[in-house]
Amino acid sequence: MTMRLKPLHPISVFVMVVAVNGMGAAQAENLEQTQQLLSTRECQNCDLSDVSLVYNDLSRVNLQGADLQNANLSHVDLSGANLSGADLRGATLFNADLSDADLSNANLDRADLRQAYLVDADFEEASLTHTLLQGAIGLPDTVASLQFLYDMGLAEADRGNFEEAYRYYTRILELRPDEPTVYLARSLARYHVADVGGAIADANQAEALFTASGDVEGQLMAAGLSQRIIDQQEAIAEGPSAGKPNFINLLESIVPFVFQFAF
Repeated sequence: MTMRLKPLHPISVFVMVVAVNGMGAAQAENLEQTQQLLSTRECQNCDLSDVSLVYNDLSRVNLQGADLQNANLSHVDLSGANLSGADLRGATLFNADLSDADLSNANLDRADLRQAYLVDADFEEASLTHTLLQGAIGLPDTVASLQFLYDMGLAEADRGNFEEAYRYYTRILELRPDEPTVYLARSLARYHVADVGGAIADANQAEALFTASGDVEGQLMAAGLSQRIIDQQEAIAEGPSAGKPNFINLLESIVPFVFQFAF
C-alpha cells in the first residue's frame, strides 16, 4: 500500500524556504570567501569567523582586517602572513607557524597561541588580553614583559611543569640578572627537576642579592632554602623519608613570598 503524504500548507512552505535560504546565504558567503582565500591568497576584510582551516598552508596570505573570530587555525602555516588589524578573538592558533607574520593592531584577546612559532612576528599595538601563550616559541620581547614571563613561570610551576617554569625564569634573568625573587623561584623549579646543584646555586645567588639590597626577610628565606636543600640531600642519603616534612614546610613558607613578587 502506498502512503500518501499530506500536502504542506503554503505558509509553512514559505517559512521553511525563507529559513533555509537565510542560513544558506550566510554559509555560502563564508564558504565563498574561504575559497577566495585558498585560491587567491588574498582576502582583506573577509568574514571568516568560525572557519576551520587546520593544517592548511596559508603562508604569506593577505588577511588584513579579516574577521577570524573563533576560527580554528591550529597547525596552520601562516608564516609571513599579513594579519594586521585582523580580529582573532577566541581563535585557535595552537602550534601554528606565525614566524614573520604581521599581527600589528590585531585583536588576539582570548586566542590560543600555545606552542605557536612566533619568531620575528610583529605584535606592535596588538591586543593580547587573556591570550594563551604557554609553550610559544620566539615570543617577542614587546609582548613578553617581565611581569608576563614571571606570571607564566608561576603558572607552569603551579601545573607541575617545572622545566617550562625554569625556561621562563631563565629568560627573565637574561634580561634582568639582579632579581633575587626570580632566582628563588628558579631554585624551586630546578630542585623539582632534580638539578640540586643548580637549585643551591640559585638560592645562594638570591641570598647574595637580598643581602645587597638589605632585604632581611628575603635573605633569611634564601639562606634557609639553600640549607634545607643540602639537609634534604643528606637525609635522602641516610634514609628515603628523613627530613622531608621540614623541607615541605619551608616550601609552604616560600611559595607565598614568590607569588607576591611583582616587577
